[in-house]
Amino acid sequence: MSDFKKELDELYKFWQEDECPPESKLQFLGDVIFDFTTYDSEMSEYFAGEMIEVLECILDKETYEYISISYHKINYLTMVNMPFLSDKLSWGGSIRGAWFQCDSDVRLDCGRLRINGNEFAEFIKQLLQWVNE
Repeated sequence: MSDFKKELDELYKFWQEDECPPESKLQFLGDVIFDFTTYDSEMSEYFAGEMIEVLECILDKETYEYISISYHKINYLTMVNMPFLSDKLSWGGSIRGAWFQCDSDVRLDCGRLRINGNEFAEFIKQLLQWVNE
């Protein structure tokens, strides 16, 4: 199994050397990993936080509970339709019950981070741990 937390640490350090480094892990995730285009650190952090909520509920298989609140339903449907998740989910008969299923390898940040498709759920698990450390 890959040590994605270590890889995220290394990539985060790489971006800290940029002339406009991310101000936080959330901004880094928003800009680099989730690939949101905001040109606004606060909005990158906001969107990253919203994506993290959705990733957690998918990983924990609590999507139906999460979307039972109106605001969460809007956030959930928005985030599962973002490019980051577009080809990494399956949901059978209802998008409300999505789970991670990635049939091909994932390349993030211009290929600096490579994830085997069958390890995508593990990547998400470690990403959630990493951002909360």
